[in-house]
Amino acid sequence: MARPLLPPWISCVLAALVPAQEPQLAAPATFDLDAAFAAARPPLAEARWTLIPWRHSLTDALVEAKEQNKPIYLFVNDGDVDSGRC
Repeated sequence: MARPLLPPWISCVLAALVPAQEPQLAAPATFDLDAAFAAARPPLAEARWTLIPWRHSLTDALVEAKEQNKPIYLFVNDGDVDSGRC
């Protein structure tokens, strides 16, 4: 049986003596938050309900409706309106 040329511990020592190469880091990718936000928004035709001046308080809506002599549309939701499932 042939003997190895070098004892196993010598290869560890030789590996430790070889200088390590610095990792090549890629340039950081630029991210345009405004463009990503604009791409994620639905088209205006699908989001026209967001143009309605909704009121968060029923009492405030009642006062405003009485002042302007307009009816109230009561929208009740227990989910996420933006998901399209009300």
